[in-house]
Amino acid sequence: MRSRKTLFTVGFFVILSAVSFLIAGEGSPPAASPHVTMTPELKEKYPIKAHHAKLSLRCTDCHEKQGDNPEDFKAIGDEGCLSCHKTKQYLADRLKFMDALHVNPHNSIHDGPKLYCDECHNEHKPSDNMCLSCHSNDVKIWMRKTP
Repeated sequence: MRSRKTLFTVGFFVILSAVSFLIAGEGSPPAASPHVTMTPELKEKYPIKAHHAKLSLRCTDCHEKQGDNPEDFKAIGDEGCLSCHKTKQYLADRLKFMDALHVNPHNSIHDGPKLYCDECHNEHKPSDNMCLSCHSNDVKIWMRKTP
């Protein structure tokens, strides 16, 4: 008696799973996202930061829904950066210890946490520490290379 009940329960869930799969995906597997094969030439033309390379990021991880031709990719803007890096406020809070000296680049005394990411950070070319354009002789903590 007990094995019949177990068999009925298992069968019910198998059938329910199959029906859910057929309704949700019309019986076909999910479409694969475009994949760009990272050739040595592409790595040289579009280098990525070492910390992103360690994560084995692919072009399409950042350039979602932009196809599979890097020549056609557009800048991802703040939305793309923050899809992994959370929020501007989160980034400002991570460097809160710098607020006392007014040197927190993600919570600037001038702009607060409102700057566009690409005002300092670039992925495929060297980044630029925007603060240094005015404060090159000030607090040495700004002298670090911008990731």
